[in-house]
Amino acid sequence: MKKRGLGIILSYTNTFLSMFAGLFLSSFLLNQLGDTNYGIYQSISSFVNYLVMLEFGTGTIMTRNLSACKARGESKEQMQKHISTIWTITNILAIVIALVAVAFYFSLDFVYAKTMAPEQIQYGKQIFIFMIVMLVSTFYVQTLNGIMLANEEYTYSSTTSIIKVTVRTILLTTLIFNIKEAIIIAMVDAGINVILAVFGYIYATKKFKVKINFKAFDKEILKSTLPMCLALFLQAVINQANNNVDKFVLGITIGPEVVSMYSVGLYIYSVFSSLVTIPISLYSPQVTKDVVEGKEGMELTKTLVKPSRLIVLVGGTVLFGFISVGRQFISLIYGSTYLEAYAIAIILMAPMFLNMTAAPAINVLDAKDKRLTRSLILLGTTAVNILMTVFFIDWWGPIGAAIATCLALVIGQIIILNIYYQKVIGIKVLYLYYNAYKGILVFQILGAVAGFFAGYFIDNTVISFLVAGFTYVFVSFGGILLSGKNQVERNAIKKLFKKIFGKFFKKTKTEKTVENINNTDNLEGEHNEGTK
Repeated sequence: MKKRGLGIILSYTNTFLSMFAGLFLSSFLLNQLGDTNYGIYQSISSFVNYLVMLEFGTGTIMTRNLSACKARGESKEQMQKHISTIWTITNILAIVIALVAVAFYFSLDFVYAKTMAPEQIQYGKQIFIFMIVMLVSTFYVQTLNGIMLANEEYTYSSTTSIIKVTVRTILLTTLIFNIKEAIIIAMVDAGINVILAVFGYIYATKKFKVKINFKAFDKEILKSTLPMCLALFLQAVINQANNNVDKFVLGITIGPEVVSMYSVGLYIYSVFSSLVTIPISLYSPQVTKDVVEGKEGMELTKTLVKPSRLIVLVGGTVLFGFISVGRQFISLIYGSTYLEAYAIAIILMAPMFLNMTAAPAINVLDAKDKRLTRSLILLGTTAVNILMTVFFIDWWGPIGAAIATCLALVIGQIIILNIYYQKVIGIKVLYLYYNAYKGILVFQILGAVAGFFAGYFIDNTVISFLVAGFTYVFVSFGGILLSGKNQVERNAIKKLFKKIFGKFFKKTKTEKTVENINNTDNLEGEHNEGTK
């Protein structure tokens, strides 16, 4: 589908734009505000992030429910019940967050009593208020984005996000340059998110003619939605634990310098994770439709191959490209003292790559109301991760922390979950992996090996980076373009090249002959239809 393809392109554009804007702003804000001022903002921000766990995935649930309604051909009245029910959940969560935020607000004096002066705590409280406004409005934005995605408006979320990143970067650069106060960051974020929430509400009601209110609230829909809400809540808890346990244990056992180095590897891993998760949400409406229509087993598995191959292409390019040029990249950006982050990033990314290959199956779990089982499995492996981290750090330091997370991923998300997909959900896991990797993975591995050794023996870091990168791209993408594509991908590439170069090259006689034959076939087909 053209809209989904454009949505994927915009999503990756948004991810790369956000990454570069984040790198620029973090450096700019730190230099302009200073360690103390910017440190207060970061401290309050990390404190507020714990409230993110209360989001309960209302946007995902909205997309899943409305997509299922459309696939079943249900009436607008029934769809309205789902919208009102989930909108009610969103508002209840907003109230809960506001109440918890009040408790957080008054606890700031106690939490930061040893590390901040009284006037700094008061300043932090002002920042906190704007951050809560930003957080609550973000939840509304996500719920509204769920309506857009369910109606196959694949470009809306990415387009608004690109505009947000651009406007935010310009505003912060301009304002902070003249007013060196950290509270400006929170004020800008709150203002932009409130505007996006209001615009999303207007856009959804006008474009799709839906009524976003509480009038059609349905208790039965609420009951059926609660298991997935709980599953997404547990997933948020798991993500917070997995992302913070390593840094927390390293900080209290070794020191802040090691945490700083580990954070570099973790940041590279987070960028990788954000890139490979994009196809999952964009294919959610299609997978939900397939499940509602009764597709199972091999037939359902085949619908997952396309997003899985996209994940392998993007994720593999990042992972194996980083294996090829990661050492040079870290030396150039962060300095040679951070080279241990190279191994940490690879240890974290490799199992995630294997896991995300089958990740489109998450949409099947959502459509079948089985997400809670996955969250419970991951909750168990998270507990194992925490225990292993404590012991492994004592044995191997920061590398041990990465190994613990790696093993937890392998046990929970690769072994146990794939067995669950195969035995309970009926997905043919080996078929999915084979067809996802076919014609792609082998060339990515060859490119990584060639690129690594091409740059390994060059002393100049810049030249080594360029040589290794060029070698990787030439070997991996050369192989994929020559022999790695399936027929659908080959036709898509041909169509793309025709659009790009069609204006500059005349058709050959063979192409004209084929086109004439196709036109003749189409005319004969229309004639036969008319005869029938």
